[in-house]
Amino acid sequence: MDTGLVLMSYHGSWDDAAYAEKHGFASVGFVDSPLIAGDPFVAMALTAERTSTLRIGTMLAIPSNRIAPACATAIATINRLAPGRAFLGLGTGNTGRAILGLKSLPVSRPAEYIASCRALLDGEETTHPAGDTSRWVRMAHAPEDRYVDRDGVPIYVAADGPRARGVAYELGDGWIMGLQGCNAMVNAPEVLGASLAAGRAAAAAAAGKGPDDFYTMCSLGLCVLEEGESPMSPRALERVGPVAMLPFHAYADNPAIGAHLPSPIRDRLGIYERRVLSRLDVPRDRLYQETHRGHLSHLLPGEEDVLTEEIIRMTTLTGTAREIADVLRGLQAAGLRNVTLNPPPHLAREAVREYAEKIAPLLDAGGRV
Repeated sequence: MDTGLVLMSYHGSWDDAAYAEKHGFASVGFVDSPLIAGDPFVAMALTAERTSTLRIGTMLAIPSNRIAPACATAIATINRLAPGRAFLGLGTGNTGRAILGLKSLPVSRPAEYIASCRALLDGEETTHPAGDTSRWVRMAHAPEDRYVDRDGVPIYVAADGPRARGVAYELGDGWIMGLQGCNAMVNAPEVLGASLAAGRAAAAAAAGKGPDDFYTMCSLGLCVLEEGESPMSPRALERVGPVAMLPFHAYADNPAIGAHLPSPIRDRLGIYERRVLSRLDVPRDRLYQETHRGHLSHLLPGEEDVLTEEIIRMTTLTGTAREIADVLRGLQAAGLRNVTLNPPPHLAREAVREYAEKIAPLLDAGGRV
């Protein structure tokens, strides 16, 4: 199983990506969240110049953020800088749209977008909407020329629900999963295995693809606890607290989901309202301007009071090195091919070292299970 890194396109993220490559990491994905992070394609270009083996892509590009011809050209440009190393991760948009006050796109929209990007990268024609009409377009480039290299760029699709999994199988080259509804330190391998089995059974016949045709990825927060350390220690909260808060941020965007959240999270929503949301200096209908400010980066004031040990271990890989290694073995056995860590920007290198020094030795050489 490969190891990857999710980065927020901050200044110097390209050097942190190169550091990860030197420590055996296989991939880096850059977040597409305007207004709270830098532009992913700028960071990817600088990463390409500083690395030689690292696979570089988006995790995740969002269709509404740029038109398909622009996105296909951008990823093909990265592939020109790093031939054979670029990948395009696409999704319906969570934080990347929520920061604009928008809901995630319906699955049908990314499906059309994926099909267009795939056609353009394959040198085929596709339709491009323009107001009330549409025009036939194609890339005016050979597979490789002075501008771009559009050859062999895989598209990985964010897919947790059954409809999204169907789109991934039909149009993509792999899945990027968030393992929604799992308890990371308890049943993540079982949830992953069931998700993969359901997707394969439903889509393999129609798409004509088998399980070996897909590259499966999952991004997770990680903190290796020291002897006797609590998952709620300041050190642990600094490393994985921002990831553990994601369900609460989703609730702030859409309170209707509160009834469907796992009970350990649902039971803390009142505290989240009192300690965090009520203190934000924006009207209720503009909470989205503030709630995502610490996305994958840091805890906002009051958020440390919302979390519990149970929530930390449910939503992140937080435990002893042996506990985490056991979960990773289970994930690989269930079909996962890449576990991608998403540390806070200021702790990216520490997360890389922690994995390389404490987890990798319990696995095979190079950090593979």
